[in-house]
Amino acid sequence: MRERFRRNPVAAGYLSAVAGLALLMRFVFDDGMSAQIHESLSANTDNLADHPATALLGSAFVLDPGAGALRTALVLAAAAVCLGRFEREVGPWRAGAVAAVGHVGAALAAAAATSSGAYPTDLSAVVAVGVDDVALAAAGAVTALVPPVLRAPWLALVVTCPLIGAQWYGAVPGSEAVGHVSAAVLGAAGGALAVRRAFAGR
Repeated sequence: MRERFRRNPVAAGYLSAVAGLALLMRFVFDDGMSAQIHESLSANTDNLADHPATALLGSAFVLDPGAGALRTALVLAAAAVCLGRFEREVGPWRAGAVAAVGHVGAALAAAAATSSGAYPTDLSAVVAVGVDDVALAAAGAVTALVPPVLRAPWLALVVTCPLIGAQWYGAVPGSEAVGHVSAAVLGAAGGALAVRRAFAGR
């Protein structure tokens, strides 16, 4: 465990914090407090208008209560593998920055979509938490590390995954899917820049 923290301080620290909060909410906090945490830390438009910093930061550490066990496990595994690999190549500061930009950008993109008037229902107070955006930003970031011939297919897969099974409103994907796709695209852009700068210094 100590070796993992030494090699991947950002990935190991982040996932440990996520796991720790999940355990507290599952075994220590009562249902009312857990619901309040979900409501308060959700990065929806209401919270972004009221307490943006807390919502943007906190939403990245709370597991999505609507996700099943399999999806949660896959997202956590993707975050661990992709963020860990990316961090080993570019360093913790660059990896943390790319993950943060992906998560924050995704939240803002989802909020903009919610406020656009494209949806028939009010989504301003929906629960918008989860590790998905960090995982997708990391998956997008490692595009720069795969062989060149595989970069386009890999990025296409990462961008398409959030749209599969997403809730659609006519031809418009739900705001959650908009955020997830934005995380992947921002992660790919940030990852390319981080890899270029990291490798230029070697």
